[in-house]
Amino acid sequence: MILVRQVFQAKFGRGGALAAAMTESSAAIAQRISSGGRWRVLTDLSGAFDTVVLEIESESLAAWEQQRAQLFQLPELQEAIVRYVELIASGRNELYTIEAQG
Repeated sequence: MILVRQVFQAKFGRGGALAAAMTESSAAIAQRISSGGRWRVLTDLSGAFDTVVLEIESESLAAWEQQRAQLFQLPELQEAIVRYVELIASGRNELYTIEAQG
């Protein structure tokens, strides 16, 4: 199992709007693809202001690559990205192997 973390630095004061937009679009998109994994949107309690993280669990890196290809073909994601661009200052991807989970 892998964890994909997409870490975004929203423009100042726009973290809540970005988190809301990601929550809305992620819920709609999750219904369209069969990822088999969980997803969640996180916001900062410490560290850099207006940080928003989208975490997605996937069975494997190969499965994530297939899901990612499906995602970028969805009109819902393309529409969401247009909204995100106005809210995001920067971002990065992080991929982790889930070794254990409670």
